[in-house]
Order: sequence, then C-alpha cells, then structure tokens
Amino acid sequence: MSSASSFNESSPRCHVHKFGGSSLDDAAQMRAIAGLLGDGAGMRLVVVSAMQGTTNALVALSSTAQQGGEWAPAWDSLRQRHMQAAAALDGDGGFGLHGALADDFDALRHDLDALARHAPDSDPISARVHGLGEIWSSRLVQAALGGESGGWQRLDAREVLIVHPGEMGVGVDWDESRRRFAQWRARHPGRDAVVTGYVASDAQGQATTLGRNGSDFSAAIFANLCDADALTIWTDVDGVLSADPRLVPDAVCLSSLSYAEACELAYFGAKVLHPQTLAPVQSRGIPLRIRNTHRPQAPGTLIEARSDLEGTPVKGLSLVRDLAVLELAGNGMVGVPGTAERLFAALHGAGVSVTMISQGSSEHSICCIVRADQAERGRAAIAAAFADAMADQRTQAVHVTMDICVL
Repeated sequence: MSSASSFNESSPRCHVHKFGGSSLDDAAQMRAIAGLLGDGAGMRLVVVSAMQGTTNALVALSSTAQQGGEWAPAWDSLRQRHMQAAAALDGDGGFGLHGALADDFDALRHDLDALARHAPDSDPISARVHGLGEIWSSRLVQAALGGESGGWQRLDAREVLIVHPGEMGVGVDWDESRRRFAQWRARHPGRDAVVTGYVASDAQGQATTLGRNGSDFSAAIFANLCDADALTIWTDVDGVLSADPRLVPDAVCLSSLSYAEACELAYFGAKVLHPQTLAPVQSRGIPLRIRNTHRPQAPGTLIEARSDLEGTPVKGLSLVRDLAVLELAGNGMVGVPGTAERLFAALHGAGVSVTMISQGSSEHSICCIVRADQAERGRAAIAAAFADAMADQRTQAVHVTMDICVL
C-alpha cells in the first residue's frame, strides 16, 4: 500500500470507526454517525468515547467523593444530560435506554458512596467510575444506529480486552483478548457492533482503563483483533496538520503520512493521535485515516506504510514545552563503559521519563531532556548515582537548564 489510492474505503470486509467525544456531544450528533459509516457491505465496528466532558466529570466526581466533598449535584447533572439524550433517541422506550441508564447511575452512586467511606478497594472502584462514560455513550449510539433490531450489537470491551500495566504504558494480552473476541463474535453473529472505547479488564477481571484519551488505542486494538481492512478515526479537525495553527496560521492538512512519521508527530505533541495508537495497526499493515465528523467531505489524513509525500523532507512541525536539560560532564567519563547505563538506570529508578538524549562523540558529556516538573528529581537521582565520581572530580555536578522547548 504505497499511496492513498491503495486504500479502499468503499467495501472493506471489516472497517473500524472511532468517534471521539467532540463527535458525540448530543443526540443529534449521534444520529449523524449513521451517514458516515458506509453501506455496511462488510463488518463495521464503531468504537466510541464518552460524551464530551464526561470523563473529566467522572474523574472529578471520584476525587470529590474520596475527599469527602459533596458530589451529588455533579452526579445529578451528569445523569440529566445522559437522560436527555436517551429521551431524544428512545422516546417510546423501545430500546430500554432509560432503565439501563438509571441502573448505571444507581451503580455509580453506590460506588461514590463507597469511595466516600474510603473503601479498601478504592483503586478498582475509581477505575470503574472513570470508564462509565463510554458505557453510557455506547448505549446511546447503539440506539441512534437502530439498536439490535437494526442489526447493531453492543460490545462492552471489558468482556474481551485484557490488559496489564507495563513500563512502556498499558500492554495488551493479545492471545487472551483474541480468544475472547472470537468467542464474543461466535455468540453475536451479526456483522455490526458498537464498542466501548477506553475501558478494559485486567487479568483478575477488574475493570481498568487504557489511560486518558485511550479510545484511539482501543480502536486500533480492535482493528488488529478483527484484522480490519481500514480504521477511521473521526474527530473535530480535518486531519493531521503540518503545525499548530495557533502558532502557524497557514498550517495545512497533510494528505498522507507513514506510520513512522505519524508516530513521531504524536509523540512530540500532535494532539490528533494517541501515541500508542499506531503499533496495533502498523503490525498488520492496516491503513488509518483521520477525518472530520463535521466536514465529512474533507479527505483527511491517510496513515499507512508509506506516504505519497516521501519526497518532502519535512512533513510537519510540533513543539513540546515545559522541558529541562540535565547534563552530566567530566573528563573521567571518556572511554568508561557503563556510564550511560548507570545514568539512565538512575532516572528509571526515580520514575523520570527521558524525552531526548545526546552524547558528544568525545564521550565527555551526556545530556538528556526531561519534563520540567521532573528535573529536580532527575538531578538528585543522577547526583546520587555518580556521587563517587563527583567526589574525586571525575565528573562535575549535574547541570540543569530550565525553560526548554523541543521543536
């Protein structure tokens, strides 16, 4: 697949669509989704985020409950918003939305009461609370698309997606998730399904999440599990821009990117993509297109193995702020094996994430860029690891430079 022309969106055997919160602000937007999904010639999975602002509200609710604050008004406001959407989508009650959401909110109230009492299992309770927005939006979107009678199943990802924590972020138990997904499909032979984004389960069966803005990652995982022909992420911008339009007013939408180019832009601050999204689709060569829900006529940005802009040396610019440089230097480092290993082991032990590294060919110094709010912790960790070398002046004190940006 070397160009946009190789990407056949018209009749895939499986097409995964992901809709973010900005595309699910109310019942009218949810109804509009149907017009973006194609003719249904193949299996369609629609992965949904929570309604806009819902996850932030749930995180605030759980925090307020744990701190002993008054959470009931915010709970009621959230309930009313979702009940209003349910009334618009299921006025005659045929989809049972009101009862299902009422049960969900009663369960949320029970969880918030438990958090307020400082229940011993507060961490899994909080994780369950944080992921409820996707449960609710999946119910609403299923109804907006016609419900089971219209051929749309609903898949709670907590039933099939098994993950575990890892040093490089959330890791997927691919074998177990694939087995469970196959079992789910055998029980639900219909082609189309609405899937909850963001949420998953751990090996013990406890509800967990993929981290903030993790619904893109969910969509990529399910695209991998069903060996999709295509993944489309619907959002509120036309695609990946060449620069931040707030800083570069004449930034343009890029027609295509390679997986590697998109990964770099995502890591260095491009907000359109979750950084972990690309690996599951890249491993199976699944093309990913980013499109605008509100401007479906725009072609968006296609991401695949190679881009049609490969003759263009610079695809885009991104800026990461609030960074710092840590520098360790000294003549005693030259030619000494294990220096870099000791430095990065110290930072790892202190929980400091390194954004960039640089070492002179003379091996006289090593520089690394870290988040500004981790700079002092990193400096102290390096100083402790090289205390002996500093004591006999083989290395100098760690030098810290604040207020750094990476372009």
